[in-house]
Amino acid sequence: SLSRLDVEYIDLWLMHWPGPAWKTMHRKKEVMEKEGPWAYASISQDDMVSVRAETWRAMEDALREGKVRSIGVSNFTVQHLETLKQSATIWPPAVNQVECHPLYPQEELRQYCEKEGILLQAYAALGGQDGTKAKWKDLLGGKKLLEAPTVLSIAEEVGGDDDGVTPAQVLLKWALQRKCAITPKTSSRERMVENANIFNFELTDAQMMRLEKMQVPGEAGRLCWRTDPLRLLDFE
Repeated sequence: SLSRLDVEYIDLWLMHWPGPAWKTMHRKKEVMEKEGPWAYASISQDDMVSVRAETWRAMEDALREGKVRSIGVSNFTVQHLETLKQSATIWPPAVNQVECHPLYPQEELRQYCEKEGILLQAYAALGGQDGTKAKWKDLLGGKKLLEAPTVLSIAEEVGGDDDGVTPAQVLLKWALQRKCAITPKTSSRERMVENANIFNFELTDAQMMRLEKMQVPGEAGRLCWRTDPLRLLDFE
């Protein structure tokens, strides 16, 4: 990878998720219903903990050898992190990159990561792109996260008549004030500038609370990975 990238080291290397690689992405529904969600997994569920530990050991070696500057994980739950911690010789991971937004704030995970010294990095902070029309109708009456009344009203309150704070800036600021890093994705230079221009205002405690009240119970607020059979991450 270093050769293909034509670099001497990588700044941050993440283990993409705690689950298996898939033999194919063309998974047949009837096979899944008969054999279960692990039907197309490249390894067995029983081997998952040891494979994660082996993967992390290889990442630790790369860090020691100077091939990477830091190592981390992505989509790990508290359980996955606690299990990995038992075998790790380098701890904590620099980053745990997860889906995180007001509908799915992952507060328990955020608190755990803060306690362990792991930076929680939010993807889909603006709602992501995986939500279907049916999902948005169920969550917000057909509106997307950027169109939610709470988000719009706070943007208007903060922006007033002159500053013009956008709903996207409100959502990104909410994440930052919770001590989460953010990775908003855009190909628009104008949006890049907008996303970065969030250091000239603060959300009040009351506004933060209003956004936190948007949380949907359980896993219902999750928007990403909607076709993945292990999207709930409820495995060891």
